[in-house]
Amino acid sequence: MKRILVIDDDQQFLRMLTEMLETTGYEIRSVDNGDTALALLKKQGPWDVVLCDILMPRPDGIETILKIRQWNPDQPLIAMTGGGRYLDADQVQRMVQDFGVPEVLRKPFSMARLIEALEKCVAPVPRRSIPA
Repeated sequence: MKRILVIDDDQQFLRMLTEMLETTGYEIRSVDNGDTALALLKKQGPWDVVLCDILMPRPDGIETILKIRQWNPDQPLIAMTGGGRYLDADQVQRMVQDFGVPEVLRKPFSMARLIEALEKCVAPVPRRSIPA
């Protein structure tokens, strides 16, 4: 079974995203900060894909992505952002692409967009499990 690690400090969004992903047949693990995610990656090794929010504390998404890249340059990553106070979503997208993160999901995003991003990073999602 493919495994997805989701990192986002917004508890409500994290819960909603986890519920969306559980319908795809992937094993999902959700954490609310970069420190916990990094500890999990260090202990368990790479995941099939990591979805990482950019604007969050302890550390922020950019720091988390950079640390993951140091440990495993080939770890498939997808960034998520709604933009922020000092950076808009376009700036975030350009920045993370420079760090080897080809997919950026702009919040709010649809299930179809999420599946599209996942399929670029890992094997295709079984179509039977995608809600209409």
